[in-house]
Amino acid sequence: MKTIYIMLSKTESIFCSLITSYTHEPYAHVSLLFDDNFSNGYSFSRKKIRNPFIGGFMNENYPRWVAAFPKTECLMYTLDVTDESYHLLKQQIENFKSEQKKYKYNALGVISYMFNVKLHPKNSYFCSHFVSYILREAKALYFDKDPFFTTAGDFRRHPDLHLIYEGYLNKLVDNPALARAA
Repeated sequence: MKTIYIMLSKTESIFCSLITSYTHEPYAHVSLLFDDNFSNGYSFSRKKIRNPFIGGFMNENYPRWVAAFPKTECLMYTLDVTDESYHLLKQQIENFKSEQKKYKYNALGVISYMFNVKLHPKNSYFCSHFVSYILREAKALYFDKDPFFTTAGDFRRHPDLHLIYEGYLNKLVDNPALARAA
């Protein structure tokens, strides 16, 4: 067995405020992490820290993120996965990394989601869709809905995820032992 991490977060950005207002959920963003130093993770997010509309598959750098958004709040969860699932997840991430330029952030999908319509142009995702999709493909975590319709709230309520940290991301990045002590 291996342990991976799922982080839910919210920044003080306008885009995040719009998402949390619509979903009535306290967190807007979902990321997948492999290391317990919590300095980087993977998701579909902004390429430029101040522009939420230009995005794609990203290896998110959390020290850089908290420098731009120091009041970022997060929930950090663990998920135990089989060695096979872990390998499949790592392989998928490597595949996304190797073709990173072809992937786009699905802003239209975020809007279509509000109307319960699945608009999924090829090679485009938003954060919760991406994380749910690769976890399902690796047989690591399932939801009772299509990955496109999965939200941060669905992760927050999933019984297989175990909360290990709740608080400001900058504190966790500065002191990863905060989560290991939980």
